[in-house]
Amino acid sequence: MITGTLIAVALILGYVLTVLCSLAATFALTSASPKFVSRDFKITAGYKRVQTLIWLPCVTAGAFVTCAIAQTNHPLMAAALLAIVLMGVLWFNTQEAQQRGIAHQMLMSVVTLAGAAAGYSLAVFAFKIPGWL
Repeated sequence: MITGTLIAVALILGYVLTVLCSLAATFALTSASPKFVSRDFKITAGYKRVQTLIWLPCVTAGAFVTCAIAQTNHPLMAAALLAIVLMGVLWFNTQEAQQRGIAHQMLMSVVTLAGAAAGYSLAVFAFKIPGWL
């Protein structure tokens, strides 16, 4: 029971951190250069690439926090669950998915997995928690 609760709290905090970091970066970029972000109510290709680069450290930070909170209670599973939740939100947000396009959606999914793996690796090395590395 405690393990499940701890993993749930870790997932919630990791998700919130990931989304807040991404939102802050998006708002900052949009404020600094609105024409770079969209033209004729469509997201520009350059912004999509920058958004992907921004997403990687956001997911890494979220996965790090998730694993750090979960620590001895299955950190790999916690990082994997965070990646699944993030990709689920990414794919089920249909309006944004249409604007991004399928290729960018797939790239964002790969970046999500890479960020979750990086966050897990950092947590394992930083906290020396038991893991597969």
